Amino acid sequence: MTYEQRKQERQALIDHLMNQDWNVFGTLKFVNGRAIGRSSADKLLRSYWNRIDRMFFGKAAERQNMRVPRWCFAHEGSDHENYHVHFVMKSAPNNTESMCCLLNAVWAQHHTQTAPLAKNWIMPVQDRAAVASYVTHEYWRMGSDTILDKLSWTVEQSYHLTDHALDEHYTQQQAQRIQRAASPLWLRQAQQALDDQKAAYEACSDLQMMERG
Repeated sequence: MTYEQRKQERQALIDHLMNQDWNVFGTLKFVNGRAIGRSSADKLLRSYWNRIDRMFFGKAAERQNMRVPRWCFAHEGSDHENYHVHFVMKSAPNNTESMCCLLNAVWAQHHTQTAPLAKNWIMPVQDRAAVASYVTHEYWRMGSDTILDKLSWTVEQSYHLTDHALDEHYTQQQAQRIQRAASPLWLRQAQQALDDQKAAYEACSDLQMMERG
């Protein structure tokens, strides 16, 4: 594939992302991204997203395909060996910071191989164009392999998550599932990690910093 073809494909992917509804940008890391192995990493990621879907929608996640829309991308870092995943998604419920903390807390507790709170970066989106460019920047090298179709879930595949629908399903049962998934202590620690990361980002506005942790 020529440089020009790959450039056009990447731009089409960016354009597609910009037309979707998302307001959270995240990076999920592993304790050792160089040793985890792609197969083991993907199993952990699938089980994590299944857990997130069940946390919000209970049994309807499987029965009615009610899943949180998300777009996931594999990255391997500058040395091509540090496997990690970036994603964009719509916050559910509408408190975006709470959603970021919850996602981080659940991932940090998910397995002994998933990274601690401070190593993951999950933040409200401040610049959609910059994020869309960033999550696709390894398309130059990986091509379509950077797109994790098996982890992603679009509104076309799923229940259409309007704000009304998100509010409608934020029930007492859902609140209990969330509490079981992440204790108040974990959420407070995740909030501290988020505050630190927001301050670091606002100091230099460089998305590349999340690769360094």
